[in-house]
Amino acid sequence: MNVALILVLYGLAVAALGPVVLRRAVWLERAPRLAIGCWQALCAAVVGAVVLAGLTVVVPLSALGTDLALFLNACVLMVRAAYATPGGALMASAGLVVSAGIAGRLVYGVGAELLAARRERRRHLAVLEMVARRDVALDALVLEHDIAAAYCLPGGRGRIVLTTSTLAALDERQLAAVLAHERAHLRGHHHLLVAVARGLARAFPGVPLFRLAAGQISRLTELAADDAAVRAADRLTVADALLALADGRVRPRSALAASGHHTGDRVRRLLARTAPLRAAVIVPAGVLALAVVVLPVAIAAAPALAAAGQNYCVLP
Repeated sequence: MNVALILVLYGLAVAALGPVVLRRAVWLERAPRLAIGCWQALCAAVVGAVVLAGLTVVVPLSALGTDLALFLNACVLMVRAAYATPGGALMASAGLVVSAGIAGRLVYGVGAELLAARRERRRHLAVLEMVARRDVALDALVLEHDIAAAYCLPGGRGRIVLTTSTLAALDERQLAAVLAHERAHLRGHHHLLVAVARGLARAFPGVPLFRLAAGQISRLTELAADDAAVRAADRLTVADALLALADGRVRPRSALAASGHHTGDRVRRLLARTAPLRAAVIVPAGVLALAVVVLPVAIAAAPALAAAGQNYCVLP
């Protein structure tokens, strides 16, 4: 029970303090991929801590034994003792309900988001195949439209979509930057990162951390794609291309777009010409993010580690 309480308190602390720390970090925009990993680590730590808390109540013992027969015999006795009283059985049932409920909501939320996005992309692509033309040189679909927009439809048949107004508004270098941006989305499978974050927010709408993470991960994937575009063109060219596409909201919700998404902030970031984050910051931040996820597992496993080499079970 003590272990379960510690895990719940840990999850609450991460959910409350993690977003405050991350949103105040000044380096996030300089390393968007690392920042995405940090937001994912917070979400995984909270979900993992609460699920593990329930499981430690359901199975009120954790042990590693050197003798399998003695280990199994001792563990069976400990389980019987724990479930012998009404309070123990009720507590175990509550733990099972909590763990199963969280796992079920997680599968529902993420699964529903992935399926909905997939259906929307397929419907949109079916329409595009009827009204858009294929540009072999650009490896993109070109849609006749009076608004400049560029976006990609990820998935097995990933497609980049450009409007005719985009082709008219951008010069050759700007167009290359936009294409590099969209290809970075496809290559990095950014749609999966966004869908999982949105799925968590859908499954647990009452948890502010998950809502914040969904918005931040969506924004950070655009910054990561902007960085890829900078490798294909200079920063000023990428900024000009983004400004030319600033009003381009001709896209489905499930698409990832260079156009019309936090354009002002992204242009300011490009023009600031901030240096990439140094390894002296990246490595500790990555280790800390990993530790946030691993710590609840270590807490749950602590009684087992303490009993390693012994032939009896210990209560957590």
